[in-house]
Amino acid sequence: MNSNKILERTIGIAFGTAIGDAKGIAYETLTRQQIIELQNKTKKCLYTRVINNPYVPENWQVGRWTDDTQLSLAMMRAITKYLQTNENFMINIVQEHIIEWKESTGGWGGTKNAIERLSNGTHTYLDSGNKAEGNGVLMKLAPLAFYYSLCHNVNDNEIETICRMTHNSPVALSTACIYVHMCIYLFEKKNMTSKEFLQYIYELSIKYERKYELNEDKYLVSLRIKRYLDVNSSDEINENLIIDVSNGGTYYCANSLTMIIGLIACLPTCEPNFDTLIRASEIGGDTDSNAAMIGAIVGGMKGVTCLDQEHMNEIYRNDYIQKIGEEFGSAIIKYLQLEHD
Repeated sequence: MNSNKILERTIGIAFGTAIGDAKGIAYETLTRQQIIELQNKTKKCLYTRVINNPYVPENWQVGRWTDDTQLSLAMMRAITKYLQTNENFMINIVQEHIIEWKESTGGWGGTKNAIERLSNGTHTYLDSGNKAEGNGVLMKLAPLAFYYSLCHNVNDNEIETICRMTHNSPVALSTACIYVHMCIYLFEKKNMTSKEFLQYIYELSIKYERKYELNEDKYLVSLRIKRYLDVNSSDEINENLIIDVSNGGTYYCANSLTMIIGLIACLPTCEPNFDTLIRASEIGGDTDSNAAMIGAIVGGMKGVTCLDQEHMNEIYRNDYIQKIGEEFGSAIIKYLQLEHD
């Protein structure tokens, strides 16, 4: 991949995450039907004003993003610093998470408590995590997957260590590994069928469910992927099936992951686009996190040019998002050039 393509995609990951996050936050916790009813009552606009969301402050700025974007940008900055200085990777990640924790206003869930312990110095990243099962373990990992995909250095032990810093439960570790490898697969492979994509995810799920000794049905992503595989074509992976398989796509990591997988698998060539981001933000459940992750995948697969310019113009701190995406891409480019030399 040439330098321009890398920059387009790293900037795309940053903006895709932020746009999905800001689009979805207005509908977080609502069902699909409740979102339709709300949309019928409100004027259509790029970013909907947040009303009565228990997880964000009142008077939330229209177009502002939440912890999904904060943590993704923290990961981008941490990888950038690591590539520039070769300092300890996990120390960089911890430092960047603490910076974002100090600025936190909306969201965060159990991640906030774990990072607070790190900031206070009462724990290290090896023992700071909660027995959490939320999707905070997933939302920030697309930049890591993109870095792995270009540098060909994917490391499951590293993924696990990053996850245990905040989410130290078997299902969180399993879904995180599935998600990172899924993103790498999507970033690298073209013209796949829905069946090929789902079969790959199914095999990944079996691998990591065995590794982390998951046995309860509610933890088994493989059982849910099997339901997608059992239909005759991608056309039959419709909205109702996606919502049912993902239990509404709520904050729980297995629900969120299977919602995202369904939104991709329903496409004939599994190539999500900006419309997929919009759909993720309006389908219900943890809409900001799910749309942020879809946005990151879209940006990482197709680049920033596939995103809507008007949405980019109106997003909160768009100059900062651009800067972090550019610096992330430039650091990867320089690293690859040095490796080649």
